Amino acid sequence: MRILHATDFSHTAELARTLAVDIARRASGDLHVVHVQQRFQEGRGRSSPPTGSDAIVPELQRHLEEERQAETRGLMDRLALLTDGGATTELVWGEPLRELLRLATDFDLLVMGAHGRTPFDDVFLGGVAGRVVRRTTTPVLTVREDCPTQQVRRLLVATDFQEAALGAWTFANWFAERTDVKLVLAHVEGGPPGEAGSSQSRLETLSAGRAERIVVAGGNPIDTLPKLADELGADAIVVGMKRHGALAGLIMGARGDALVRSSPIPILSVPAT
Repeated sequence: MRILHATDFSHTAELARTLAVDIARRASGDLHVVHVQQRFQEGRGRSSPPTGSDAIVPELQRHLEEERQAETRGLMDRLALLTDGGATTELVWGEPLRELLRLATDFDLLVMGAHGRTPFDDVFLGGVAGRVVRRTTTPVLTVREDCPTQQVRRLLVATDFQEAALGAWTFANWFAERTDVKLVLAHVEGGPPGEAGSSQSRLETLSAGRAERIVVAGGNPIDTLPKLADELGADAIVVGMKRHGALAGLIMGARGDALVRSSPIPILSVPAT
């Protein structure tokens, strides 16, 4: 399994890296850690002097170049500390969303932090995490700052029996075969209690004996799925993602997006193929 971990060196990113290391070990996979940094002059709010001024202020140009080199060395040193289990590292310069979408195509799984509804929501692994989930063709495991686990031993796979959810179940089985994790298959419905029997039967058919447990619950998925995961000892919740033309969203639409932003249990979003 090829795993990409995107870091901004925050506490949340470190929680995500811990899970990425665990998954790589379980799968005997390859872990690649990347930090995407915007260009020096953009990130620092500076710009190089106009071309015509280079001859006038060569000392300023030299000073800026020295600062760029120092910044690069510092970032590389920080990445060098994140090589647990033989992980490789890479420093990429550019726009974070664009570069992560490009890099992710070469990996089976992307693991990254998501800051959620906080003042950090518009920075690298806050707002970018949500946009990556919506646009990438690679499954993404997002981890919030209140993540309660350091291992992935059991997955709660949420399904509404639609195509995207079936794809998520297929990926969860592929993942389980390579990591020896346990699977729980769940459906959250808001209909009359009498429909639970039908859903139970559909879950049994879908599971085909591969899930160690199947669960039908009622309520709002945003609240119910994390609670179920906690009660059943699941370390991540798997949801399908579907696309609508140029737009993309989780299988539960805005509710799925809210899961990524609010669930303390990590969310594994699987795009429909």
